[in-house]
Amino acid sequence: MNGKRFFLGSLSCALLLLAATAAFVSWVDPTLAKGIGEGDTALFVNERYEMAGLIRSQSYTSIVMGTSMVANYRTSWFKDELGVEALKITFPDGWISEFDTAINLAFRANPKLDTVYFSLDPNILIRSDRDRTVELPRYLYNDNPLDDVELYLSADAIGMAAKTLRAQGLGTATGLDEAYTWDKKFDFSKAAALRGYPRPEISQTILPEDAYLGVVEENLDVICAWLEDHPKVRFNLWFPPYSILFWDKVSREGKAEAMLAAVEYITQRLLPYENVALYTFLPAYDIITNLDHYTDHIHCSGDICAWVTQNVIRGYWRVTGDNYQAGLDELRQFVEDYDYEAIFET
Repeated sequence: MNGKRFFLGSLSCALLLLAATAAFVSWVDPTLAKGIGEGDTALFVNERYEMAGLIRSQSYTSIVMGTSMVANYRTSWFKDELGVEALKITFPDGWISEFDTAINLAFRANPKLDTVYFSLDPNILIRSDRDRTVELPRYLYNDNPLDDVELYLSADAIGMAAKTLRAQGLGTATGLDEAYTWDKKFDFSKAAALRGYPRPEISQTILPEDAYLGVVEENLDVICAWLEDHPKVRFNLWFPPYSILFWDKVSREGKAEAMLAAVEYITQRLLPYENVALYTFLPAYDIITNLDHYTDHIHCSGDICAWVTQNVIRGYWRVTGDNYQAGLDELRQFVEDYDYEAIFET
């Protein structure tokens, strides 16, 4: 009898502990399942866990989506320019499958979604999703609320909840407009960009022009499915302004022609869609050659992010069927002829 009482008592204590843990995590809401109100603050630390809650709970008609290349975008820029509510969806080093999961949830959760802004980060478009090194907690992104119990009982969620309370107590939590931004913590200068760029040795192997096209086709199939499944939604897509160090890198690695061919294929594939506006900042030569705008070979300052936003909103730097070939030919010549050694001489 004593053994039975001990077992039942232990079971009751365990169940109470689990219930208390779930209640604590639910109350703190570290994954933002309840959303965040205007003027409220939160600790934005794990995009892959927190984004599902924001997608479901926030009010928006536009989304701004991309890798760390859009982490320093502020949705207030879109509200100030267009008067619209936007939600930023960002996954550092994100994979196409992750953005596919997120955007499909956004379409399911918000029938008012009518505009998508998406940075076409070439680095992620040339890699296969089969090589994915991270994974979204997909149970948070599906339509089955029952399997979310896994979150409320996890050690990770308890840790996130504790950190959230601490940040709110210390006043280090931020509002949604600053969510996942990091530009204010980094130095953007030529010295910083060079420190953040491990220059590769010159490769003796040159990739063929079509080296990336099979993988790019797979990734474009995913993106084109968004365009075809939502013909009334406006998609504003752009190539971000990678710095001149990026072109130094791919040139030394023997990948420049393959990268340019990939960009050309992406452009040709997207231009025919009537619900797409395509922009390119790869040839923004005054920007990309000024390394004071960068902290490594691809990540630019918040000021440049704001500049890109303004240009996309106002329709500048748009690629069309009439100008894309001349623009690509010019970019090829620029990449081929640039004096990269001069970057490192001073």
